[in-house]
Amino acid sequence: MDIKYVSFDIDGVLVNSENRLKLCLKSNNEVDWDCFLDCRKLFMDSPKTRNINLLKLLRSRGGFGIIIVTGRRESMRKCTIDQLRSFGVNEFEDLFMRPDDNTEPDPVYKSGMIKNLLRRYEILVHFDDNADTVSTLVNNGIDAVVIS
Repeated sequence: MDIKYVSFDIDGVLVNSENRLKLCLKSNNEVDWDCFLDCRKLFMDSPKTRNINLLKLLRSRGGFGIIIVTGRRESMRKCTIDQLRSFGVNEFEDLFMRPDDNTEPDPVYKSGMIKNLLRRYEILVHFDDNADTVSTLVNNGIDAVVIS
């Protein structure tokens, strides 16, 4: 039997990044992405325990593989893995991160990334906190659920 996968976003799903986001809002309410995607600010985050427990439950009871698809930049890989481990997210098959030079909106980036991943993984569902991302995925035939 082939393994089936579930994918998770990080910020807003596995990690509560609201404090970091508030710090990095400009006066016009746009996000300063260089500020938000700064490893030195990850200490402001906290784990989203309920969603981390769901990931662990799917992994242990359902035997699903776990992959993580995030809008965080590739240059954040080490600090992201360290943060996930510190929050108890230790078992996942792979972590897919946005190329440092990619500035596509999240729905466009993640839709393209997950479409490419479907060539290698049978992804049953993607969990994301961005309703626009979920809508774009669903419109492209990819099952996705808004979770916060």
